[in-house]
Amino acid sequence: MCDNTNPSTQSIADYLAQLLKDRKQLAAFPNVFMHMERLLDEEIAKVRASLFQINGVKKEPLILPEPEGMVTTLTEKVYVPVKEHPDFNFVGRILGPRGMTAKQLEQETGCKIMVRGKGSMRDKKKEDANRGKPNWEHLADDLHVLLTVEDTENRAKIKLARAVDEVKRLLVPQADGEDELKKRQLMELAIINGTYRDSSSKVSVPVNGQCLITQPGLLNGAGAGAAAGLLSPGEPAHQLIYASPYDYANYAALTAAANPLLATEYAAADHAASRYLLAGF
Repeated sequence: MCDNTNPSTQSIADYLAQLLKDRKQLAAFPNVFMHMERLLDEEIAKVRASLFQINGVKKEPLILPEPEGMVTTLTEKVYVPVKEHPDFNFVGRILGPRGMTAKQLEQETGCKIMVRGKGSMRDKKKEDANRGKPNWEHLADDLHVLLTVEDTENRAKIKLARAVDEVKRLLVPQADGEDELKKRQLMELAIINGTYRDSSSKVSVPVNGQCLITQPGLLNGAGAGAAAGLLSPGEPAHQLIYASPYDYANYAALTAAANPLLATEYAAADHAASRYLLAGF
C-alpha cells in the first residue's frame, strides 16, 4: 500500500473540506438560514481545531480569574533560533497558511502575535531599504516573535505565559517528513486553495519514490503545478489530495464567524514585517 496518511487526520480534513463546501453553497442564501449558518460556522471552527491536535493532544482553554485592577499592556519577545538552525523556515511554521496558525494562537491565548526583526519580511530588498527608518527599528534586532496582551495584570500574565509556551513549541525544528504540524498546515493550505479532494475518490500515484494522492489524470494538468507549489525543493509529498478547485477564498472569514479574533486583520503599520503569506511555506 502506498497511502500512509493517518486515517483519523484524513477523516477530519475530509470533513472540514465538506463543511466549507456546504458553507459556500449556503452563502448563496444570505440571511435565510441564519441558525444553520451559525451552527455550521461553529462546527467549522471546532473541526479545524481538531485537525491541529498533534498526537491527540488537546489544548485546554485558558482558565482566567476575575479581573483585578486596571487594564495594562504586557509584551514579551521570544527569539527565533535562526543561528542554530539557519535553513529551517521558522516564519512559515509560526504563521501557517494565510497566517491561520498565528491567528489561531491569537484566538487561543488572547495575545497579539507578530514576527519581527531581521529576516521577518519576505521582500528582502524592502527590508534592507527600510532598515534604520522610523517605525522600522525592530529590523535592527534579531528575528523574534513579539507577543502583546492587553488585560488586567492578573489575567494578562496568564495569557502571556500561555502564548510564550505555545510559540516556543513552534520553534523546535522537526526533521523532514516528521513534522506533523507542517503536514497538517499543507493539508489546510490545499483546502484553502480549493485543491483538496476527500479520500472517498482518491488514487495513490508514486512521485519521486513518494505517494501523491490525486485524481486520475490530474497530474497532467494544473494539479501537478499545484502539488509542486505546496512542497519545498526536495521535500516528499505528504499524501496530499488534489482535485478541481473549489472557491475557499473566504476560509478565514468563515472560521472567524465562531472565533472573532480570527477575523482580525493585521494593521499595515504593525504587521508590515509579519506578512509571510507563503504559498508553500
